[in-house]
This record gives sequence, C-alpha cells and structure tokens, in this order.
Amino acid sequence: MQSLFDLILPENVFLDISGKDKYDVIHQIIQRIRPQGAILDPAAFEAEVVRREQDIPTGLQMGAALPHARSKVVSQIVMAFARLEVGVDFGAETDKARLIFLFGVPNDQINDYLKLVAQLCRLLKQTSFRKKLLHAQQPAEVIELLRKI
Repeated sequence: MQSLFDLILPENVFLDISGKDKYDVIHQIIQRIRPQGAILDPAAFEAEVVRREQDIPTGLQMGAALPHARSKVVSQIVMAFARLEVGVDFGAETDKARLIFLFGVPNDQINDYLKLVAQLCRLLKQTSFRKKLLHAQQPAEVIELLRKI
C-alpha cells in the first residue's frame, strides 16, 4: 500500500487559494491536477466528487475537509492538498475548512484509500500538524510533513 507521502506530488500542493464555496474549491483543485493524467475524465470526476459532497459533506471539526469520490475515471489513487486563504463551509458543525485533501480513488482500491484516510485523520487530530500545514511556505514543506509520518 502507498503512503500519503508516496501519493502527494509537489505539483498537487496548492497554497493559499481562494474559493467562494466548496464546489468552487473542488473545481479549482481538479482543474489544477488535470495535467497529472491519473484522472481520465476530469469533468466526470468532478461531478462524482460534487455528488458525493452533496450526499455526505466531508468537513471535519478541525478545519479540514476530505472531498473524494470512487470512480472508474481514476486510474490510480490521486491526492491533492489545498490550503485556503479563507475557510469555506464543507459541512462541519463548527469549523470552516482551510485544509483540503482531495482524493480520487479507483473502484478497486477502496481498502487502500480507507487506510490512507484513517492515517490522515489521525494526523489532522494533532494541533501541531494542522498549524504546520497552515504556516507552510512552500509545497516541499507540506510534503516533508507527510514524509515524517
């Protein structure tokens, strides 16, 4: 199984983007990871992520969100990280999300994905980890944080 560090690429780390709502943020992230090739049909994948988000919002109480979709238009697990300048409502009861981890998951890799998300959620519970993500100046700093796990 891949680790979070194995999945994240510098070109899939987006610092200080802005979005008017969660759907705008999802759209921006998917448009930016489009050149990576793991998402075979970005429009179909975006529709699946949006539909999943409408059914069950992915906001966490700690200022983070994990929008995702299982999809036949994703060839391998893909992950992107976006830090928002201003938090956006992803459906958490208390906090708007500034730390967004977007996942695309092939239908046959759901177990690997669930292990990765469990690992990520354990990290996100740590205040120090979240603070380091919020203060990272370069994508390499985000990647280094994930290397240390």
